[in-house]
Amino acid sequence: MNFFERQEQSRRTTRWLVVLFVAAVLAVAAAVNAVVCFVLSLGEANRTGYSPTLGEWMTAHPGTVLLTTLAVVGIIALASLYKTVVLGGGGGVVARSLGGVRVSPDTTDPQQRRLLNVVEEMAIASGLPMPEVYLLEQETGINAFAAGHNPANAAIGVTRGTLTTLNRAELQGVIAHEFSHILNGDMRLNIRLMGLLFGLLVIALIGRTVLRLSSGGRDSKKAMPVLLVALAVMVVGYIGLFFGRLIQAAVSRSRESLADASAVQFTRDPTGLRGALVKIGAVSGGSRIGNPEVEEVAHMLFAPGMSRFFATHPALEDRLKALDPRFDPKEFERARAEMARLAEQKKADAVPKQTSAERLEGLINVPGAGASASVAALVGNPSTLHMQVARDIRKSLPDAIVIASRHPHSARVLLLALALDTNPESRDRQRQFIGQQIGAQTADDVAELLSWVDALEPEQRMPALLGAIPALRQLTRDERMQLLSTLNGMLQREGRVSLQSYVLRKLAQVHLNDDLNPAARARQLPLSAVQKDIQVLFSVLAQHGHTDAAASRRAYEAGVHHLLPRERPSFVNLAHWAQPLDLALSRLDRLAPIMKEQLVEALVKTVTHDQKLTLGEAELLRAICATVHCPLPPLVTSAIDT
Repeated sequence: MNFFERQEQSRRTTRWLVVLFVAAVLAVAAAVNAVVCFVLSLGEANRTGYSPTLGEWMTAHPGTVLLTTLAVVGIIALASLYKTVVLGGGGGVVARSLGGVRVSPDTTDPQQRRLLNVVEEMAIASGLPMPEVYLLEQETGINAFAAGHNPANAAIGVTRGTLTTLNRAELQGVIAHEFSHILNGDMRLNIRLMGLLFGLLVIALIGRTVLRLSSGGRDSKKAMPVLLVALAVMVVGYIGLFFGRLIQAAVSRSRESLADASAVQFTRDPTGLRGALVKIGAVSGGSRIGNPEVEEVAHMLFAPGMSRFFATHPALEDRLKALDPRFDPKEFERARAEMARLAEQKKADAVPKQTSAERLEGLINVPGAGASASVAALVGNPSTLHMQVARDIRKSLPDAIVIASRHPHSARVLLLALALDTNPESRDRQRQFIGQQIGAQTADDVAELLSWVDALEPEQRMPALLGAIPALRQLTRDERMQLLSTLNGMLQREGRVSLQSYVLRKLAQVHLNDDLNPAARARQLPLSAVQKDIQVLFSVLAQHGHTDAAASRRAYEAGVHHLLPRERPSFVNLAHWAQPLDLALSRLDRLAPIMKEQLVEALVKTVTHDQKLTLGEAELLRAICATVHCPLPPLVTSAIDT
């Protein structure tokens, strides 16, 4: 199952969740109706001496039934909406609710530094923004989680036990597992589960609260109907929550198994993830988290955070046997003995020396006939080689760029510097505009950082931008809105537009929008509705990759005919293409995941039509794919099927 199929599966699961949740809400509403109507019918029988059946009473009082139904459905819906809005602040909200503290980008603690390095390498290798990283300092169990609505506002949290117990390879396996949740669309699913279950829980809490308040009254006979209704509502609410937890557990177990498999595919080394799971079984605390909020986020964790009836994860031994069929449970004892032997040598694991991946210089070998499908298969599926390249890129970034990416205001300066056009006249206009919008000091800081930005290699520019995303999230909402407005305005002050700088700017806008509106989801568009957008994107890409018109047309046709074999819209030479392309990319992002797979394949056919792929073209392809939420790892020669 590739990235696009996993995304489609996540969407189907979400639709089924909505259906099951609606059924649960209606069942709860029906049960509450039955209780309310039964109590009211008893009261009427006492007054009149006639005892109608429950069905007769409900038929005779449709207004009461309707009012009760609307009240129950309204309470559940509002509670779910409230919880979803609260969680709209991103993964950091979930991390802080568990007692997590954000790991400073400037930390000198060896274990925290190792954690940040591993997360940053994973982000570079997968083509995603660097998530915020949180440490659950008081938790000694081995556990981790990824939370958020989308990659732009994601956060990864790890316990102190994870840092002190796992070596680098094991930590990398755990982080790869969490990144697979980010890539597979599981985070949004988890947030929705939290919102839906909270709505069911509120019904039970209302019943319990009314029961507690009413039981203290003096006139117990008058309070008895209220007590009965409150008790019944509480029981019904908890029964609804019971079935909600069953749904949660079933969904979570399947996604956890997929995440384990994806993590192994990510690292190409099952020993790291295997070692982490063995240590969970070996240590006394296992994966336990003591925070009382853990029940709510149990389905997000790397391993079960508490002993519970509803298992949100496959059994530990089952997970280990899936990774290694020869696994023997006696390994828990051996690992326990080995960890006891090393207990006195508690030193932070040093980052092992890695052989750097081959520098990405000059031309990347052009894949053969299966190139487009081979590259599309890399979306959301980075390999060990990509991890090596990511580590190489991380180490090669200039200190000035790294330091700038770590703090909110300097990260804003870095993003603006990366977004400037290469044309000197356009740059001057853009810098003046930055001064007008944000301030003269910011414009001066951008000018000062430009020498470092201009010196970046093509493969360093996108990681530099994505690495600044966590710091940009620390800006106030107004500051982020101002930054987004400035990026939009810069486009209108360009003369000749560089496609490379345009795409980086577009990518920054996409992630800022995702962060500002995490729950927003536009209606999907069919391929037939985006033919004009395909024409614009492929025309612009083809004319920027070739010097003569004939070659541009051939490159255009190679991609478009793969995507639209029947319609075949004609090539157009766009002099002012930036704004049409802006609209086209936004609309193409609304394609279904399976259609995006075909889009990526077609883009590869256009870019490689001349039988060569420069590093600049490869990075341009990655940036374009990222703007439509199809993250490609660095395109190294040996990572593509030749």
